[in-house]
Amino acid sequence: MRNNSTAGFLEKCVLDGYPALEPSTVCVIKAAMKHNLKVEILDEARSFIKVYNDEQTEYIKEATKTSKDVSTFPFVTDNKEIVKDILRENNINTPNGIIIQKGHTKRDLDYLIAPFVGKSVVVKPNTTNRGVGITVFENPVTQKDLQAAVKNAFRHDSQVIIEEFKKGLEYRFLVIGDECVCVIHRRAASVVGDGKTNINDLITLKNQEPWHGLSGRLIVIDDSLKQILKRQHYSLRSVPEKGKRVYLRDNSNCSTGGESIDLTDQVPDEFKRIAVKAAKLFNAKICGVDILIENFNKFDYSIVELNDNPGIGICECPYEGKGRPIGDYILRLLEFIE
Repeated sequence: MRNNSTAGFLEKCVLDGYPALEPSTVCVIKAAMKHNLKVEILDEARSFIKVYNDEQTEYIKEATKTSKDVSTFPFVTDNKEIVKDILRENNINTPNGIIIQKGHTKRDLDYLIAPFVGKSVVVKPNTTNRGVGITVFENPVTQKDLQAAVKNAFRHDSQVIIEEFKKGLEYRFLVIGDECVCVIHRRAASVVGDGKTNINDLITLKNQEPWHGLSGRLIVIDDSLKQILKRQHYSLRSVPEKGKRVYLRDNSNCSTGGESIDLTDQVPDEFKRIAVKAAKLFNAKICGVDILIENFNKFDYSIVELNDNPGIGICECPYEGKGRPIGDYILRLLEFIE
């Protein structure tokens, strides 16, 4: 079930007169209005709002930053390797890897990356989000390509992680309070062929869909996209066969044109419990736990990242699936509703 109608997206994720509000904040505002709570938009550009009634007042930024936050949590999640160290200490599966500091000589850098040459790896900046600077090598990587990926990641951070590639699809587990309230699969930016239209025009059509166009989750044509097409023996002028899905990004972030698919009811509870356990290690009240899972029938997983500010709009109004009332869950966490 695709939620791509303009009317449906406008109903859930757009507030008339406030075009700069991010969809996640709109979800909270509309939930508050539904429950007869008062709302003031204090800073539209930063999606900063006040929700209140006669008994209490709460200030909320970007839908998920609230008075329930632990002040240190955002600083911890900014450092992916610290998060993984804490997960490992508590017997939670996460990929093994190393951190490389900027400023190494070529000789030292070659020495550090040597154990990963010829293996399947992921290279990414240590402290960035939204898929920035990430390169995924599902097939064994050459020394030249690994060096280039590290160089690219250093453009975005002074620390770079090289870690083992884990098979599986990536799922965002949204934990609010003591409960996993939503699970979505974030599908990497892609287009599906119709046998007549080239990839460039398919991207244009995809960006015009309400879910992408109205939310700003657009597919941008850049050198990275062209290289990914080249690896698949395509170009922007190629015409994919009907029904063929062509992927355009290595990362699955919705902010780079990916799409969310609600699979909450399909994911076994044991994976949801591990997501809640991971969030509780950091005393996080609202947390996105990104987990790679290859097979739901085996309890085999790998947590790749925790997010202190997960975008709830992709859960409340997913690209495919029924969506969840995340705004209500946040109001319940804040004790506005039962």
